[in-house]
Amino acid sequence: MKNFFISYIYRLWDNRVKPIKAIKAIIALSKDNEDTEQVFHVIDALKGSSDRKYFKIFSKSEIGKKILKERIHLVDTLKDKESLSKLPKNTLGYKYYEFIYKENLSPEELIDASEKSKKEFGNRTEDEIFFNIRKRDMHDLWHVTTGYGRDALGELSLLAFTYAQEQNRGIGAIALYGYWKVGREFPDFNLRKVIREGYKNGKNATLWSCEDWEELIKLPIDEVREKINSKKPELYFSALNDLGAEPIKFNDDKVLVN
Repeated sequence: MKNFFISYIYRLWDNRVKPIKAIKAIIALSKDNEDTEQVFHVIDALKGSSDRKYFKIFSKSEIGKKILKERIHLVDTLKDKESLSKLPKNTLGYKYYEFIYKENLSPEELIDASEKSKKEFGNRTEDEIFFNIRKRDMHDLWHVTTGYGRDALGELSLLAFTYAQEQNRGIGAIALYGYWKVGREFPDFNLRKVIREGYKNGKNATLWSCEDWEELIKLPIDEVREKINSKKPELYFSALNDLGAEPIKFNDDKVLVN
């Protein structure tokens, strides 16, 4: 009983919200928008127990049970550029391959980021760490599937989408900060509605972290979007047009912006 009580108190402490750390990180980010490390500090400071709650949902799903049991690493699929390049051109996997190529990204960067991220999870179980790393490896897949580009507005909209999915207060705080910032810096464009659209689309979609992405990448992207209820971000594309930004064309399918 004593050990249980100590463990319970420790878990409460480990799951606590750290507002001072979050405020310091947001102030640092406001001074240097390129200091993206601060984003992770905010997420870590405010996430509380949200990632554990999300993990419970994942671990109880059939796909989650399979992935945890077989230790299926999504990054192993995503770093195999040769296999991705041989998929039919209308598939999610091939679209992802094009995204990696056009954005000059390296699959190895995914591995490095995943390894470094292990230090940030504190008192998490191996299964919880495994799940959180898997979620991070999904990020660019979510870009391709949603249609949000890696421009600032696309990233903020995807953050709002992700917050709607996970209810991680840290992610929500970053999205809210961006929501305030774009409204202040671009008063002539109603860009805040674009971010709200991202949140709405995230709420309406299935729980993407609980989907079998290893199988989804083999399917036509339109079929994937229908299967997991990925709605086209109409307001986002309209905003790009207003701002004079051109989407990248992937086999005549406008998916991302440069």
